[in-house]
Amino acid sequence: MGRIRNENFYTVFGWMLNELELKGNELIIFGIIYSFSQDGKSEFTGSLTYLQTFANIKSKNTALAMLRNLIDKKFILKREFTDGSNIQRVAYRANLEYIDEIKKGISQIEPDNRCKN
Repeated sequence: MGRIRNENFYTVFGWMLNELELKGNELIIFGIIYSFSQDGKSEFTGSLTYLQTFANIKSKNTALAMLRNLIDKKFILKREFTDGSNIQRVAYRANLEYIDEIKKGISQIEPDNRCKN
């Protein structure tokens, strides 16, 4: 796996635990993606290896499952695109509108979409 630079970091807010009820690897992956996209304009376009390394996940399939779970819960959004070299890429961003609704009590997390860790 790749190496994380010493100055790289992500933040975990209390609402991620309390309102979104995230924990474990889902919390770590969400925290990383949120850190990149919290301005509402930017996206996480880093590699799956980056997420695996930060979360200490050995299996690519496990990391992909965590991303799918976060998408299914509507906490993150996925965008597929082709870069300038005609290479298929993926970008993720926090679903800020949905998260704001949850934090304000407008939307609730459906029981089937609660954290499964």
